[in-house]
Amino acid sequence: MKRHRVVIVGGGYAGVKALNVLAMSALCDIVLIDQHPYHFLQTDAYELIANECSMTMVSIDLVALCLSYGEHVLYVKDTVREIDFENKHVLGENSGHPYDYLLLCAGSRTAYHSSIVGLREHSHGVKTLSGSLAFKQQFEQRLYEKMESEGGWRTEPFNIVIGGGGLSGVEIAAEMAHYVKVFHKDNTLTCENIHIFLIIPHENVLDGMEEYLVQQATKRLFELGVNIINHSRITSVEEHTLILNDKDSVHFDFMIFAGGIVASTLTSALDIPKNKKGQLIVDDYLSLPSCAGAFAAGDIAELHDRGGNRIPPTAQSAERSAEHAAKNILSLMMNEAMIPSDLRMRGTLIALGGKYASVSLLGWIRFSGLVGYWIKTIVMRSYRFRIHLQCAKGLQLLQKKKPPCRKGF
Repeated sequence: MKRHRVVIVGGGYAGVKALNVLAMSALCDIVLIDQHPYHFLQTDAYELIANECSMTMVSIDLVALCLSYGEHVLYVKDTVREIDFENKHVLGENSGHPYDYLLLCAGSRTAYHSSIVGLREHSHGVKTLSGSLAFKQQFEQRLYEKMESEGGWRTEPFNIVIGGGGLSGVEIAAEMAHYVKVFHKDNTLTCENIHIFLIIPHENVLDGMEEYLVQQATKRLFELGVNIINHSRITSVEEHTLILNDKDSVHFDFMIFAGGIVASTLTSALDIPKNKKGQLIVDDYLSLPSCAGAFAAGDIAELHDRGGNRIPPTAQSAERSAEHAAKNILSLMMNEAMIPSDLRMRGTLIALGGKYASVSLLGWIRFSGLVGYWIKTIVMRSYRFRIHLQCAKGLQLLQKKKPPCRKGF
């Protein structure tokens, strides 16, 4: 049987899952392309910014990971700028790559709306490892400066503003509020003047999600002292002032924006159907209808369930869609029929500060508090353990003086 060549663009949750499925089949040569040589565990970002884990716990070496699967898997550090779908060729800044099958898993980025003046300049995002590290460093620097200033926050409030009431916004708000309490306890400092504001455009946080999760998240945020400002849209941002609904102003010392996502910048260069967020339109098989041999999975694609309902961009949906797309690629290699996707989510897990979480699994298993925290911890750490274990195989090869010869396929 002919060995086909598969190019995967993106080393996030979708790309890493597709890599595993395809590599374990041993039917093809695989090239994984990403501009960063690591896989960022974005679901654990809130632990990083709250000093609950180190950078090494939220990043996986893609070079070692690819090496662990053998000589038919290759990692390439590059930024893809153009794709010639007709001639099946991926063009990066540094190199070009022909393919038989292509899987786009380039993910998404924070939606800094161009209509909101000053948003990008005066706020922080945490979707990337560099963004999370910069946020952590600059936030602690601002706390230090305030502590050093005359009177500190004992006389003047220190306001932290989070824009966006979705999953990321809620998790960040809860973790920051818990961090403030820990900061107060560890340093025996008065922190009553440190305030956290969560700006949401709807009536409730987690708009559109299960009512149980909405209620539990709202309850927890209030317990942590988070100020929820609802029915408010950010219309402009100045250096330390937020304008809501074109009239109300909120002073802030530090701002995080988690108000939605748009697809990777890669999609803007592709002349194929996309939605308003730049996400690629895929068919029931997760393939790009007008592009032979090309598929898309994860945040870069507009995903739906069997009922046609939009599936939110999460690590779970990224993994499940990538697994299905990879299996359909394998089916084509073996001249078998592809199977339509059935992307039903198994549940939702929400970190709500410290050892507290809310989970809803399979539509009927629901827990909040410490039990929810342990369920979420088990799920997250099992993923981290599996991928660290796989990566360790590659690290052993990297540490040898003469690693195995790699075929230049």
